[in-house]
Amino acid sequence: MIYIKYLNFNNVNNFGDIVNINISHNFYGAPITTSSQDNLMQNLVYDFRNFCVIVVDVLRASTTITTLLEICNEIYITDSIEDIEFNHNSNNSNINNNSNNNSNNFVKIGERNGKKIEDFDFGNSPFEIRLNKDYIISQINNGKDILLTTTNGTRILKSILSDNILMGSITNAKYVAEVAYNMAKENKKDILIIPCHRKGTFAIEDYVGAGIITKYILKHLNETKPYYNEELIPVLNLVKSDWKSLIFNGSSANNLKNLGYSKDLIFCTSENIQKTVGIYKSGKIVKY
Repeated sequence: MIYIKYLNFNNVNNFGDIVNINISHNFYGAPITTSSQDNLMQNLVYDFRNFCVIVVDVLRASTTITTLLEICNEIYITDSIEDIEFNHNSNNSNINNNSNNNSNNFVKIGERNGKKIEDFDFGNSPFEIRLNKDYIISQINNGKDILLTTTNGTRILKSILSDNILMGSITNAKYVAEVAYNMAKENKKDILIIPCHRKGTFAIEDYVGAGIITKYILKHLNETKPYYNEELIPVLNLVKSDWKSLIFNGSSANNLKNLGYSKDLIFCTSENIQKTVGIYKSGKIVKY
């Protein structure tokens, strides 16, 4: 993860004091497992209650969530297709705590390895969501909820324990930075930015996204030089360069291009085109 532990509010007298920022790249959420004997590993939760957390999954969960929240107020998430089938077959309420928990009562949006899941309404495509905005709104007006599952982003979200978990992307970078700054100040917490990466391996797009969000956080702090922590210099210099080319030539982008999602790449790398910010609470993401 990019670990941006900045401004310990408990130890400063003035909110404009020097910021402490550290960077590492080793958080990938609960382990990715396939065997039933590893269920306990899949359910691991990491305690980040001392932080305001920003989760960044540029391609594409964070961007899709932000796009959905432009047309609805909440999104239920799961990291398991089996959970959806279980709810459908047993009327279980793990996904949705109200009575509307049959899978047929959801607009189902999801992917595995970039591909739309069979029998789902849509894949994890913000461009596709926008194209079908009117249909999705009509389904919501008819009483359906939105359900999202992705390969990586939803798994990371369910691995984190914090009262303040925000969804960050390049498309809402400026606005999520502002919300995080104010939330951290109000709750006297540090800020932690977690790039989701891709199935346990480094993903350049999430590192870039975290850097762009960091840039806007620093603007709120009126800090122009990262003299307080040299580890921040690479990511700030990176986002001053041609970062779009780095993303477009990365492994995640190549996978999406091969699947025909080039328009998503353009959309997901458009800086600050969305003002909406989502916050994760109890299995769903709501509009902040």
